[in-house]
Amino acid sequence: MESKLFSYKAEGIVLEALNDQIKVSPVFDRKELVEKIKEALKADGFKPDEHSLQFKIEEGQLFVQGIAVKQQESRSIGFMNQSVNAG
Repeated sequence: MESKLFSYKAEGIVLEALNDQIKVSPVFDRKELVEKIKEALKADGFKPDEHSLQFKIEEGQLFVQGIAVKQQESRSIGFMNQSVNAG
């Protein structure tokens, strides 16, 4: 299965000082971020493996990193239904 790594910069999600001991981010919707990542990767035929997602902070900025996998084309599998008449 074809895979590649990605790092997504979550614009506007930056840590700010709450007090001298802690910095916090603004509230954000994690699922909305994942949808943005899906849209960005879809053009190349990839989708993020949601189990691989890691949230990283670099210099106060949130990045979502993980593995993207090539989307498989849907294949339909046909089953033949044979009816058996019991007699």
